[in-house]
Amino acid sequence: MKKNKALTQIASLVILTSAVSGCARFQDRAKAQGDFNYQEVTLIDKFDNGDFSKTENRSNFVISDITDEQNQVGLMGEDVDVRPPTQLMAVLDGVLLDSDLTQTKVWFNAFKQQKDTQLTVWDLALEYLASKNATSVNSDLNTLSIDTGPIITERKYGSISTNTYHEEGAYKLQIAKGDDGRSVSLVVDVQSYEALNDGEEIKHILKGRAKRNIELRFINDMLQFAYLKQQSEALQAANNKPLPIKLGFDDNNQTTWIIDSEFIDVWNKLPSLLSLMSFKPVDNDKNLGYFLVRFVSQDDEYWSERNLNPIDLEEGEYFVQLGDLTGADTSLTWLDSDKKPLSDQQVTELYLSITDNVRSVILENDQKAKPL
Repeated sequence: MKKNKALTQIASLVILTSAVSGCARFQDRAKAQGDFNYQEVTLIDKFDNGDFSKTENRSNFVISDITDEQNQVGLMGEDVDVRPPTQLMAVLDGVLLDSDLTQTKVWFNAFKQQKDTQLTVWDLALEYLASKNATSVNSDLNTLSIDTGPIITERKYGSISTNTYHEEGAYKLQIAKGDDGRSVSLVVDVQSYEALNDGEEIKHILKGRAKRNIELRFINDMLQFAYLKQQSEALQAANNKPLPIKLGFDDNNQTTWIIDSEFIDVWNKLPSLLSLMSFKPVDNDKNLGYFLVRFVSQDDEYWSERNLNPIDLEEGEYFVQLGDLTGADTSLTWLDSDKKPLSDQQVTELYLSITDNVRSVILENDQKAKPL
């Protein structure tokens, strides 16, 4: 018993000694090195600046008077716009910003050769103004000039505490063909502009960088409109093309549908085709790549009206499983409600029900891009 008590006391002493030693070492590390001579030095009047100028030694500073140009294009105090200069967002191919700082000009260089490039930019400008509900547009096709009239835009920021930014501006647009005969320029000149942040006016001077920033924001907004319109047209064109389906085999040598399209294209179009084939949606999971559908039997008139061969399949639920294949193809495997593959004959008959019609069916898709 005494022996254990002695061991305990020795262990406590070791721990205490280690703690004290640790504290001592920490205090040593926290102290400055040397003999503290820096506390006794004398402050000098000038510092050794080496090869640099001695202007840093001066106690009086010369502040130049504001120039006439600064008075014309600058603001004072809290009215100064501290945002960085607006940059051109060239979301369309072949759009470049002209280097001439005296005007805000962009060049359009990428158009199909069979199109009149001037009219293409002209139509784009008018479509954009129509989307902004510009009602006082004055356009002259002979001179390719457009006076937009007032364009009003409101943006709201925040969720709990909303902030409303209101801006109204009028612009003059000038379109011209480049010397190369292919490119087209668009010059934007803001005529009037005002902005309100939650009803409080934001001061602007329509000169210099501030004016150019406003004009570039106008161009960026128009380019965004053109990009979304281009994407919407491309999506619509893709949606109007039927799925190129053929019979094939998967890695397990089971009969499956092979679709010559990427997964996302098949995922978007397949629901319309399944609905046409009388498969009603039950559930789906994009991450797992399956549709759960329920087949409903139909009479001969139903199939005839849709120009499909009759589908002879037992009513009930089925899984349609998609998978990625090499070469951007997509596989489609038919499974029953227990996720067991349908027979080769059933898969083939499902395929034959649409073979004669698949190239003429227009598959609708309600996912369409909209301007912001």
